[in-house]
Amino acid sequence: MTPTKGKFLFPLLFFFALTSVLSSCSPKLTEAQRMAKKVVKRGYEEQRVEMRGVWMPTVGRTYYRGKTPQEIRVYLTEALDRFEKLGINAVFFQVRSEGDAFYASGYEPWSRYLTGTQGKAPSPYWDPLDFMIKEAHKRHMELHAWINPYRVALNASEPVSPLHVSSRHPEWCVKYGDLILLNPALKEVRDYTADIVRDLVSRYDLDGIHMDDYFYPYPVAGVPFPDAKEYRLYGGAFKTVGDFRRENVNLLVQELHETVKALKPWVRFGISPFGIYRNKRTDPIGSDTKGLQNYDDLYADVLLWDQMGWVDYTLPQIYWQMGHKQADYTELAYWWKNNIRKGHLYFGQHIRNTMDYDQLEEKWAIAAETSQGNVLWPHEDVLGNYKNFEQDLGTFFWKNKAILPPSDYPDYLRDFPEPARDATVLRGDAGQELVWMGDPELPQGLETKYYVVYTHRRGATEREIMQAQNITVMTSETKYRPLNLGGKFRLAFTVTRVDRFNHEHIIARNIPVVL
Repeated sequence: MTPTKGKFLFPLLFFFALTSVLSSCSPKLTEAQRMAKKVVKRGYEEQRVEMRGVWMPTVGRTYYRGKTPQEIRVYLTEALDRFEKLGINAVFFQVRSEGDAFYASGYEPWSRYLTGTQGKAPSPYWDPLDFMIKEAHKRHMELHAWINPYRVALNASEPVSPLHVSSRHPEWCVKYGDLILLNPALKEVRDYTADIVRDLVSRYDLDGIHMDDYFYPYPVAGVPFPDAKEYRLYGGAFKTVGDFRRENVNLLVQELHETVKALKPWVRFGISPFGIYRNKRTDPIGSDTKGLQNYDDLYADVLLWDQMGWVDYTLPQIYWQMGHKQADYTELAYWWKNNIRKGHLYFGQHIRNTMDYDQLEEKWAIAAETSQGNVLWPHEDVLGNYKNFEQDLGTFFWKNKAILPPSDYPDYLRDFPEPARDATVLRGDAGQELVWMGDPELPQGLETKYYVVYTHRRGATEREIMQAQNITVMTSETKYRPLNLGGKFRLAFTVTRVDRFNHEHIIARNIPVVL
């Protein structure tokens, strides 16, 4: 996920500040830079509906080792508390990084990053994924299980459990550099990965299945990927080995999407690709960039996945700064906006690159114009408040809570009418209390995740009501006790409910405060 682990085929070049890049109407400005100039001048406007996510990686991390389960739970709980306070509404928790598990898997061994030894169960026994789902949902956050489909060992010399897939099925694996990978050309690999996803979605109350940028491995100079045999056996229908490799990944993405939707249509399946699809010098539809390419180097045909509806969201990692000569953030933000047409578009934001170049406000303004939200990399820099990031974000940008963007309903839910219900404000010795009728029986997927209470002036229109600054509380209860309003203001409440697809339904409008 980081931009410093061999992902560039070019060095990080000298940064030109935004003020010099966008300082005039010079003909050197690209169309994206001209549009961004207006957006940045206008400034960031907080969104009521947007993705506000954070990645929680486990691969290569050592902060769980040597800790008791209780100490780990304390760490995770405190992290979620900080995220909730910041307004984060989705956590991308890495649960399968090396053909292993940060959960109770019947297929794969426990992760060495959890217990120190691959295959060793936590003692006392507990399930981190189950814990994270329940704790996230208490805070009205989504929990997306983040898996790596092909990588099964970062270091080929590292010992593995007898239960590990490379031990049980060495014929499915290939070595590339220091990595051990499942061979993307094999149907057995695709089916096995689908079994992993089926198990996760069936047994856990997940909101999403997430994959990042690791498909075919990042190329090692002078080292060809060892799939000549498979290309001879299975690649006859393809003009090039590149076409063959892309189709292998396409088949996996399609199968995983179908697996998820057959089980729980409200569970989102999304992918976070490397930030460049193709460069314009390679393909006229590409971005005005000069970096490594998803399509040509990782064999990830990201636009096809969106066009075919195989992903619910695309989350490109546009980690570079504004003004980067070979991969400008502004250019990429507008390029992805113009090319992702079916699913949601979110941006992966690199905290250090953003803060080191003092571009938080500019990037957030552009992202609000071009995408449906942001996901922060990595969670450690949020918790570490890197260069005041956490404080600045919470104070100036994410001041209010936000609701996640809604996903499309399956056909069988589209005509479902929202049942009417009563709501009122009661006044007693303990003060005022807003109460509303609970849910009737609802179709699967339309169950309430949480309720949202808006506070606003009496008689406000729906447009006036549904503003970020009016969100007062998110709650799982059918009541809300506000502060003593004392009759100073002519206020009213509106109550909505959010279902598993993140559609928001108004269930009580303009309930007046008792004066």
